[in-house]
Amino acid sequence: MQVIAPGKLMLSGEWSILEMGVPCIVMAINQKVGAIIDASDSIVFNAPDLGLTNILATFDGKKLNWLGVTEPKAIEKLSVAKNAIELTLAYLEGKGKKTKLFKMETFSSDTLAKLPNGTTAKVGFGSSAAVCVAIVGAVLKLNGYKLNDKKTKDLIFKIACTAHYLAQGKVGSSFDIAASTYGGALVYTRFDPNWLVKEMNSGKSVSEIMDSEWPAFTAENIQLPKKFELLVGFVGYSASTKELILKLNSFKDSQKEHYWQIINSIKGITTQLIDAVKQNDEIKIFSLLKENRTQLQDLSNSSQNNLETKELALLADIAQRNGCVGKQSGAGGGDCGIAISFDSKKSAAIKKEWTENGIVPLEVKIDFKGVN
Repeated sequence: MQVIAPGKLMLSGEWSILEMGVPCIVMAINQKVGAIIDASDSIVFNAPDLGLTNILATFDGKKLNWLGVTEPKAIEKLSVAKNAIELTLAYLEGKGKKTKLFKMETFSSDTLAKLPNGTTAKVGFGSSAAVCVAIVGAVLKLNGYKLNDKKTKDLIFKIACTAHYLAQGKVGSSFDIAASTYGGALVYTRFDPNWLVKEMNSGKSVSEIMDSEWPAFTAENIQLPKKFELLVGFVGYSASTKELILKLNSFKDSQKEHYWQIINSIKGITTQLIDAVKQNDEIKIFSLLKENRTQLQDLSNSSQNNLETKELALLADIAQRNGCVGKQSGAGGGDCGIAISFDSKKSAAIKKEWTENGIVPLEVKIDFKGVN
């Protein structure tokens, strides 16, 4: 069996999504990762993209243990897979199911961009989140779950969200997990992390926690305007989201009032943008995304975090010069920026100018299936 999960790009709500009750609009994209799974007499895990092959594991009903893996780097590389497999098997055990053992192989080559010099690079499409979703989906599919069922997708989100959140050291909002699970353009508000940690420490079973209502979490698909064109440009280098989060937390602690002023502004912009998208209001969409960029610039400057790097700024300026709108997508600090256009000629002009300025246009489309 093969299970694939799409990557993601953020339209609006960067950084503010880390706060409770604040929405974002995230888009699933057709740069995908996947997992191939076969029933086996033991658990064997392969991730050739990470240089890991034939890793054996045992599961005792609660914990997954890798056999013979002692190198800290290998343990870290396997942390997402460990949590994803462990939680999924624990969930199935809690439901009284006789789980099948398996051999699994993951792949994520689609999320690498081919650069003009012939090399490839990671471009910030959320591949670790998508891999997490694909792993959970694969184990559930092997055990009889239908992935296109809404209840199954909700379950995949919750297990993958928990696994990824724990693997990342309890940081992140899981908007990338939501995009990979549900597909399309999605209005998402994050789960309550304090509630989740408390539940995990309460002694409740994994199945009890995953089957319960999650406070604050919402995910609802939204239809983008018919003429909506998503352009994506890679600036040539990647960023570490973890490091950016730590710096931003420092700004939040030291300048609470200014931090919340920016976050509430982005929240207001995103809320208005949801309505503008629903109403097909192209002019309003442009003006709100420009405002969004301005607020992210303020956040970048105030936190001294260089979220909008000079290359991301150039990418957005080129879009604006051509009568469209551009901004960073996601955490910033590198990776990709996006431009939104409603005119194919303008889109072509933007891509041409990006290329002339060393920004690599990527062929990206919105993926509507989610994990499947």
